[in-house]
Amino acid sequence: MTDKQNDDDDSITDPNDPNEPIVAVFGEIVEDPTLVYVEEECNNPTILRDNVKRLNRSVLQGFLKLVNKLVNDPIENKKCRDDLSHNIFLMLQECNKFREHQAREILIATLEQQLEQREEGLRLLRDQIREAEDALEKMNAFQTANR
Repeated sequence: MTDKQNDDDDSITDPNDPNEPIVAVFGEIVEDPTLVYVEEECNNPTILRDNVKRLNRSVLQGFLKLVNKLVNDPIENKKCRDDLSHNIFLMLQECNKFREHQAREILIATLEQQLEQREEGLRLLRDQIREAEDALEKMNAFQTANR
């Protein structure tokens, strides 16, 4: 066996390993889409939304086909299950792409909110300083007038 084959064997999911994450779709072990590295980045969330909508329709149609196959021909449903599993996997990959965009948007919103709070705090502090300076001027004027 070559080193390349050994490397490939290391990446195979071992269902008997309790520490290894296992995802099963229709009783078959598949790769966990939440652990898959997203290779392409999409900065336009509308494209991701459209892809997820399209894949969601495909999943629903695939599910209906699978139900029909299970009712009419329960033995021959492997292709329907494989197609449905593949579409679910693709949909989860698209959702994972959106998570990065969503995380950036949440971070931006959080930082903007913190900036607004700090600016409001600074404004309140400046108002307090101005009021304190006015009070000191009045006290100085009062002391000067009483001398």
